[in-house]
Amino acid sequence: MPKSQRYTSQKIMHLCISLFFMFVFGLICPTWGPVTRLGVQAIGIFIGGIWMIAQGFGMVTPSLLIMFSIVLTGFRNGKDIIAQTLGSETVWQLIVIFVVLYALTESGADAVLARKMISSKVLNGKPVLFTVVFFIAMTALGALASALGAYMFSIAMIDSIANTVGYDNKSQWKKAMYTGAIVTGSVGGGILPFKGMALMIFNLLKGDDKSGLLSAGVQIDQVSYMLTAIIAGVLIAVAMGISIGTLYKADFAKLRDADVASITSQGGTTFNKRQKWTMGLFVTGVMYSVVMIWLPHSFPGYEIINGIGQGFWFVFMAILMFFIHIDGEPLLNLDRSMGKAVNWGIVLAVCAFTALGMMVSDKDLGVRMWLADIMNALFGNMPFPMFVVVLVLLTMVCTNVFSNTATAVIIGTVVGPLLVNYGKSGVNVSAVIPGIVMSALCAFITMAAGGSAPLFLGTETMQENQGWILKWGMLVFPIVTISSSIAYISCAYIL
Repeated sequence: MPKSQRYTSQKIMHLCISLFFMFVFGLICPTWGPVTRLGVQAIGIFIGGIWMIAQGFGMVTPSLLIMFSIVLTGFRNGKDIIAQTLGSETVWQLIVIFVVLYALTESGADAVLARKMISSKVLNGKPVLFTVVFFIAMTALGALASALGAYMFSIAMIDSIANTVGYDNKSQWKKAMYTGAIVTGSVGGGILPFKGMALMIFNLLKGDDKSGLLSAGVQIDQVSYMLTAIIAGVLIAVAMGISIGTLYKADFAKLRDADVASITSQGGTTFNKRQKWTMGLFVTGVMYSVVMIWLPHSFPGYEIINGIGQGFWFVFMAILMFFIHIDGEPLLNLDRSMGKAVNWGIVLAVCAFTALGMMVSDKDLGVRMWLADIMNALFGNMPFPMFVVVLVLLTMVCTNVFSNTATAVIIGTVVGPLLVNYGKSGVNVSAVIPGIVMSALCAFITMAAGGSAPLFLGTETMQENQGWILKWGMLVFPIVTISSSIAYISCAYIL
């Protein structure tokens, strides 16, 4: 939630700093290297927008100001920004998932599932094992469905578990679990090489007879990619699960000492009829992406099914929830839920930073070229293991400042020639590509990092102490770098 609305001299100062960067900095700051005037303005808008949100001005006003300032630069007009952000598939899917998850929460199905997990004989009283299993499940859900869907579902589950055992928004456990959830769900989205960013970067590096690894005689394959990515995803989930209690110093006492009898008496661990239908439709919604992975293109009606998309498939689930009545009441009252379920501050933040990400990453503005020059100087002639470690760490740092897609493209372009050299020396560079994709998807420190970042940073739990992410979020860098690099390096030599 936003901080106090009362203006103080300090708050006025922060407001002036934000407005200065958004509207003035880009006009007076000299350009440098390949960065153009519009590139400088983009950087200024980015700094000002982040500063305003971090200082407690909410998310709606800063997001609207970001879009307005982009229009004033002339980079995009208002119609283009609306068409390219609010009309995007990601934003549409986000809005609909908010509504469907609202139905899940209203029915109490998420609370029942949380109680079932906590009271499981295998996991009860074993908080570390519980956390590791939870993160592995989120990684799998991110891979099979989507990183966005996995994260939103994980938040609903963490909230239900917290309410059940007694963790509040100030607790280190809840903040650390949110962080682990967005990391594992996000990297899971890069495990399958034939969807999303993974497919884009794989094809970018592979190239054809005229460019890329293929033209240099270096072969890469999706099987090696996927095996490496699965191992890396599991290692990241295990490392994050172990770190919640050790590095993040979260108090596991409430989870470890949870009174199973008391928990189950709060509502039981059995789904009632309404909860079964709601949970079943939610799972059916998630399964769309899973089915589309394996559905052959020759399947009758494939073009129509594929054209529906994940967002509109969730719309269909919401419509079914409206028409299916249990005990005289619909599973989901769409008219009432649309106003209550959607967090428009988060939706607008996704739109604003998507537009800003397009501006920062535009090849004609010079920011991408400037970053590429820096990276080329950093990599040099490194031994392969050191190259992988630096690649993963540098990608994570960049993706948490700029758009994750732009970061992946820049990094992929820069390291392509280096991968040719390593590939010719006998290393299977197919195992390195997940290091670019999964690291680029590990984006959550700033609003501009990725599509899920505003969801994470805009929650009441993270808004309660906005400085927490700068202190504790950085732990993710060594955790993910060390655990995933083990997979990338080992598989590159073995596969």
